[in-house]
Order: sequence, then C-alpha cells, then structure tokens
Amino acid sequence: MNADRLRSFYPHAGFVLVYILWGINLASLKIGGREWDSLVFNGLRFASMIPMLWVYTYFYYRSRSLKIQIAGRDLLLICGLGILNAIGMEALLQYALQFSNSANGAVLGRGFMPVITVLFALIAGQVRLTWRILIGIPLALCSVIIIVSGGVDGFHLGGETFKGDILLLMRSVMGAIYLIGMNRLVLRYPLPLLISLEMTAGALSLLPFVLLRADAAYYAAISSTGWISLIYTSLLATALGFSIHNWSLAKLGPFKSSAYGYLLPVTAAIAGFIFLHESISLYQCLGGVGVLAAMYLVQRDRSQKVKQTLLSEQTAKL
Repeated sequence: MNADRLRSFYPHAGFVLVYILWGINLASLKIGGREWDSLVFNGLRFASMIPMLWVYTYFYYRSRSLKIQIAGRDLLLICGLGILNAIGMEALLQYALQFSNSANGAVLGRGFMPVITVLFALIAGQVRLTWRILIGIPLALCSVIIIVSGGVDGFHLGGETFKGDILLLMRSVMGAIYLIGMNRLVLRYPLPLLISLEMTAGALSLLPFVLLRADAAYYAAISSTGWISLIYTSLLATALGFSIHNWSLAKLGPFKSSAYGYLLPVTAAIAGFIFLHESISLYQCLGGVGVLAAMYLVQRDRSQKVKQTLLSEQTAKL
C-alpha cells in the first residue's frame, strides 16, 4: 500500500520538477534574450533536439522489439500540437507581450489556462465541480494576480493593453487545447515518439524564421553565455521538461496537470532572485503561499477521476 501511494506521488513530483526547470528557464531566457532574436532562439531550441530525440526513439523501440507506427489521424494531431506549441503558444506569447506586459501575460496567458481547461472538461463530462475546485482554482488565480500586481508594471486591464490581452487569452485557450489533445495521445503511444514528432513539427514551423533572420556573422556575435542559455533551454527546459510534463500528464489528466501551471510565477520569482539578483516582495510571498494552498486543495480532490478509457500497457511501461 505504501509503495502504491509512493508511486501515485511521482507524477505530482514530476510537475513540481517541471515548473522548477521552467522557472529557471525564464531567467535563462532573460539572459539569452539580451543577445538572441526570440524566433531564431526558439527555432534553434527545437531543431537542436531533433537528432538526439530520434536516436533515443529508435533505440527505445528497438530495445522493446516494437515498430514505429502511428495512425494517420493521430500523426496529424501530434504535428498540429507541435505547431500549436511552437507558433500558437510560444510565438503568440511573444507577440502579445508587445501590446501588453509580463504581469498580464502571467495572468491571462497562463493563469486562465486551468480555468479554460476545467470548462472544457466539464463540457466533456470528465470532471465534476467540488468545493475544493470551487475554492482552489479561484484562489490560485487570485494568488497569481497578487504575485504580479506589485510595481508600475503590475497586472491591470485597460484600453492600452486590450489587443495584447485578447491575444493572451487566446494563448490560454490554445494551452488548454494542447493539454487535452496531448492527453489523448500519451495514452496511446510511447512518449519518445510523441516528443520527437512534436518537436520536429515545431522546428519545421520555425525554420523559415531561422533562415531569414540569422547568418554566420549573427551566430559569431553570440557570447558563450548566450549559447549556454540556448543549451539549457533546449536540453533541460524543453527536452527533459516536456518529457516529464507529458508523462505526468498521462497519469493525472489535463485538469490537474493544468493546475500546476500556477507554480510558474512562484518558481520564476525564486529563480530571478537566485540568478538575476531580483528582489522578492511581500506581494510575491503572500501570493506564493496562496498558490501552494490552492495546489493542495486541487490535488487532494480525489473525486476528480479523468476518464482515461484508452490507458494501455504502453503507459505502464513508460
């Protein structure tokens, strides 16, 4: 019984690790962003992982005497999710922030994703509302608003940010769609194949930007710090982060998985304090406590059993 309880804790620990990696990655992106064009950076980030991912996928299948195969409809879905992730989420976030601010991005671009996900799940009959969810999700959202509300660039709505805010909300909708679509696939296929296909589709969608915006002189001007930022983002934040994320997603389902997104402002603030010597305000401390309390409520809600009728032996092997 104790062993079963310990195993059930693994996907939760996986999401905590993911958002630690992604929180550090925000600091890394700030450092790398001083030198890199964002679209070139993300294009190289996706493309640099493709050889490693496909080599690993090949040996994964070979060691298990499996054939690499995927249904045509699912192939279109995973490629679509890869493009959605690379352009519809990453690039849209970058573009939307040109018309809004980072605080609004944290609330509208990420904070609303669990809210939208639970609405989709309710419509699909995958979850039912309980008192823990009714308290936990609003508490988490309000806590994120508290975290990002301090200072002159805190969270606020108005005509000057309206265009960017609408785009940020679209990004949250796309994030919910990504979670639900990927949840369907991780129950059918091994993660190495899905990650390889997703990153390949994302890299191909960003390839034109890399070719048009960068040349040999551009790369030569990048310092060693800039390259270290790219390596961290590619290997740890993206390859390792998305692998753990999607493995944990298969165990918890899209709703509980999306709720962990509220940890990002907390881990990002801690990473900024450690690596960028940024200060941590009382707002951030209070908001962080609220986020952790909300996570406890949502993840303790044992009644939320997402329907996973496609769960197979493949999932157990991962």
